[in-house]
Amino acid sequence: MLEPIPAAWPAPPHVHAFVTTRRGGASKAFYANNNLALHVGDDATTVRQNRKQLGAAMPGCNATQWLDQVHGTVIHCVAEATTGPLRGDGLHTSTAGVACAILTADCLPVFFTDRAGSEVSAVHAGWRGLAAGILARAVQNFHAAPSQMLAWLGPAISQAHFEVGEEVVQQLQASVGGGQALTEIPSQTTPGKTMVDLYQVATRQLQQLNLGAIYGGNFCTCTDSERFYSYRRDGVTGRMASIIYLTQKHQTA
Repeated sequence: MLEPIPAAWPAPPHVHAFVTTRRGGASKAFYANNNLALHVGDDATTVRQNRKQLGAAMPGCNATQWLDQVHGTVIHCVAEATTGPLRGDGLHTSTAGVACAILTADCLPVFFTDRAGSEVSAVHAGWRGLAAGILARAVQNFHAAPSQMLAWLGPAISQAHFEVGEEVVQQLQASVGGGQALTEIPSQTTPGKTMVDLYQVATRQLQQLNLGAIYGGNFCTCTDSERFYSYRRDGVTGRMASIIYLTQKHQTA
């Protein structure tokens, strides 16, 4: 049985947003059980079976758009889903029934909508995307003012397990501006490495963009092995899907 995690934010009821867990699918071994990625070595037939099961559990969704993610800043605005994945790291739509899907296993998934629920977006925000400004690009795609928008930060690796070098710290610090220093924790195991909080980076970037309300940010994919895949923890592993879509306002079931 699927056990998705719904986005905990005050979006209108016709905005459907959730993250899958590793529970409920048919994948085996390293990918057990609900792997939704075709690029990680899992059996393709099984992955498609998992995706079919997922689609059947999404009321009011006609099609799901997937991505070939490259840790960049390209966000596609889609009116209908294509038969294959689009190359990029974010999706945006105002079309009811079209689901935006991204895949993660430590990187940060971010959902966006406006308070009226007229548009939605899903973004894959690893440290490279955050440093390059993918969240700002996502906000720019909306017709609503940032003050009228909501964001939800989904399951990602926590600061206690995200060890990076000084060059990464510098890029992330630059992305939030010099006026607000990031909370850095020296690694206890690797000299010269630092533990960085992706949630803090994303939150500060969104605050600088004057985003109206920010939710989520209280997960750790690395420590919660029962629910989440984690590339840093396991290496060979599956991926969760973060999915957001609109239904017609009378279709809220």
